Amino acid sequence: MSLKVGHLQTLDLSQEDVVIHDQLYGSHTITEPVLKELLRSPALARLVGVCQHGISGFLGLTPGVTRFEHSAGAFLLVRLVGGGLEEQVAALLHDVSHTAMSHVVDFALTAPGDPSFHEIHKMRFARSTHIPDVLARHGFADLAPLDEERFPLVEQDAPRLCADRLDYGLRDAVGFGYVTLEQAHRVVAALRAWPDAKAPSRLLVLRERDAALSLARAYMASDRDVWGNPAHGNLYTRTAELMRSSIRGGGVREEELWKLSDEEFWGRMREVLDDSGREAMKRLESDGLPDEKGLPLPRSAKIRTIDPDIVDPSSGKVVPLSVLCPEYAAEREQYVQARRVLYA
Repeated sequence: MSLKVGHLQTLDLSQEDVVIHDQLYGSHTITEPVLKELLRSPALARLVGVCQHGISGFLGLTPGVTRFEHSAGAFLLVRLVGGGLEEQVAALLHDVSHTAMSHVVDFALTAPGDPSFHEIHKMRFARSTHIPDVLARHGFADLAPLDEERFPLVEQDAPRLCADRLDYGLRDAVGFGYVTLEQAHRVVAALRAWPDAKAPSRLLVLRERDAALSLARAYMASDRDVWGNPAHGNLYTRTAELMRSSIRGGGVREEELWKLSDEEFWGRMREVLDDSGREAMKRLESDGLPDEKGLPLPRSAKIRTIDPDIVDPSSGKVVPLSVLCPEYAAEREQYVQARRVLYA
């Protein structure tokens, strides 16, 4: 029996092996013991109840993409290009410490410019779970897979592609309607590890310029309309104020951020907030997405673009899309400059 674990993904845990059905990457039977144990673990299972898009997803204003779905998707990308087992584990666990409401907590409890809350507290959370024991049992006693920065296929600095950035970008672009599933499959088919999946300086690259261009433009559109959109940012900052009051006022313990789903955390805030706070929650639930006209972009919001590395057919070398396509370089620069003026 398959369980729906996200917008584009189901999981079959009915047999000894685990089967992931993903509309972007196809069906995959997972046989490796460490991966099977992690996919069945409570620490990962709780991410099914955590929306990728925070309050926007929770209120149904964006598709119901989940942190679990994204984590499994990043893992499948590493697997598809031939990444080693340790790197696959790192990809699967890269977001394991995300809290209820996802990145909304960054607006509530971290200062602009600081790392994301889930990154700061990843080891703190992991050590409160059975994950270290699982890793140790399967030969990873050093807990290296919990440091995704050590794995180039999983994490790269923007604007390069990596499994994390590619999965959420492609998954959201499909969910938001900026690329079709057929176009997404074309991107995946063009993906490879360069020069190979084991090289110390390995990269995720695309072999098709047009596939890269459609992805890059859809990624920018996703940022413009959702990730870095002032209206969604307004929802984030309003929700963050309620989260901050609930936690710093002592009504909700910080540890509950990792124990509760979005829905459960929303209920906890309703229990502990005063009448004014509960009224603010009602307005968030009923008012929908505000008009973005005149709204600033919160300082905590990022401006997100990508510049995928492409295998240049004329030279066989890897170069950024912006080099092969000056038109895109100009589009990207214009977009970044236009977004910067929106900051509060």
